[in-house]
Amino acid sequence: MTTLNRSTLRRLKKLKQSSAVWEGDRRALPAKIRQPQDSSNIIPLHGHDEESKPHCILWVDGSMGMVRSMDVVESAVGQEAFVRALLQAIEHPQSPAQPSLPQKILVCDRELQFYLRGVLQDLGISVEYVERLPLIDEIFSHILESFTANPPVVPERFAAALHKQSEQLWQNAPWNILWDHQVISIKLDHWDLDTLYAIVMGKMGLEQGVIFYRSEESLVKFRQRIVAGNSEDEIEETFLHQDCLFNLFETPELEMEDDFPPFPFRGKVRALPTATTPMKPIYGALHPLEGGRPYLYDEEAIALTVALEALNSFWEQYRKRLNSNFGKLSGTYTVYAPNLDSDVEEAIKVIVKTMPDLADELHQLVEEEDDDDDDSPLINEDLWPDNALIHMMTIPWEQVEFLRNADIHHQFSDAITAIAPAKKGEGLPGLMIQTSRPKALELIEEINSFDGIQSLCFNPAEDIFGNACQLGLMVMGNDDLHLFGEFDKSTLNGEHHKRWKQRAKNTKGNICVIIAMGITGASRGNPAPHHILGYYEIKIIDDKELGLGKLRAEPAFDFEF
Repeated sequence: MTTLNRSTLRRLKKLKQSSAVWEGDRRALPAKIRQPQDSSNIIPLHGHDEESKPHCILWVDGSMGMVRSMDVVESAVGQEAFVRALLQAIEHPQSPAQPSLPQKILVCDRELQFYLRGVLQDLGISVEYVERLPLIDEIFSHILESFTANPPVVPERFAAALHKQSEQLWQNAPWNILWDHQVISIKLDHWDLDTLYAIVMGKMGLEQGVIFYRSEESLVKFRQRIVAGNSEDEIEETFLHQDCLFNLFETPELEMEDDFPPFPFRGKVRALPTATTPMKPIYGALHPLEGGRPYLYDEEAIALTVALEALNSFWEQYRKRLNSNFGKLSGTYTVYAPNLDSDVEEAIKVIVKTMPDLADELHQLVEEEDDDDDDSPLINEDLWPDNALIHMMTIPWEQVEFLRNADIHHQFSDAITAIAPAKKGEGLPGLMIQTSRPKALELIEEINSFDGIQSLCFNPAEDIFGNACQLGLMVMGNDDLHLFGEFDKSTLNGEHHKRWKQRAKNTKGNICVIIAMGITGASRGNPAPHHILGYYEIKIIDDKELGLGKLRAEPAFDFEF
């Protein structure tokens, strides 16, 4: 058992010992009480796992009825943290308490009692066990009450209707077509709301959903401040100045196959179980004076439900025209909204319009920013087909040999020609891009127009709040850069990503890119030999070779609280 240093004991013995009786305990707290990583007043939307609930250590003076020290630690932290909190209570207590030694300590844990007796044996402090600690029980009950006062995410009475419209929005998936500068107005004239201004998020690969700004001014000012902002503090403050309701979606990451499935040279294609992508809606509001709220009050829930239903109706009426041109379109819809004061629904006429002029204004803001930075390399994001599956895998050397001899589009590397016969390691790391046959053939033609693929790089970047991530960049033969993925910290630290990069080191940076068809059904993620249409042997390079430095992931409108 770890004991106190002699110098520490001498220092503590110089303090006055009072006749006070202290209580000490350590208890689990709900995960949402965890201290945030920054000073933001935004409430975290994504809860931590049960096992990661924080623990609170509390030392109180039972004689005076005051807290001397309190600390929040991870659940895995040992009993040493309990002693650290005790030393703080002794030497640096919370005001107005003064430094002193207690005469007696009460705990309700036998193991903790024996531990403290050993640590404090030279200080003349009695450590006793009791079944209950009334003062600490009372303090913890107040702590828990203060964090369970939040209302439900959506008031129960309106939850079913809101979720129905949210699910319809997910099925419509307007982010496959609309960009985040294309504004759609929704005139309500109810619930103290005149017009909401809808922005569809997700076209650029970030979190999908719709943000409904309560005013045009709030939307425009937010975009202007994002363009003008430089530091992380400025951008976070800008984020908090939005005035909006939102319905975003969280899609849990599906486990990726670690290796490329074996090619079925004989027999039928091995089936890969398929499942629809799970949908988890996130509702909430932002306001400059309230910060972020991951829940809605009654009127907000009704307004968001009506806005979603009108937007869904508008989308279903004009989808084909929106796909070809974001011109002037308008629709009027009768929506039956719940009534706050009765069970009788109220018929509301909602007018929905596109705002192409405002869309051009917002788009111009970004273009002006790009024009001011002529030296910055342009990173393209429009090469890959919509809904393409991009997957990192390892291809066994036997399958590499098969691909090199197959009658498909090839780009060979002398380096792989040299190392392939040795068949060292588990195989050749690769990046598979799987889509439909027409889109795969079109992609191969586009790559040919770029003089093939030169290399691949993971470049350091950060999101708008300064969180570290990496951008997956593909360098084409004409030096154009194309983004193929954004990798957050959890992905970078995952075993699959680490193994893939280690295998790339084993092959001295030689990897490949595969373009395949068969995006639907059993062949999704598991293409048969005849599904492979393109095979490119390339190098993975260090980000220093590109010389881009740390980049900022754009666009900066990902609502990840």
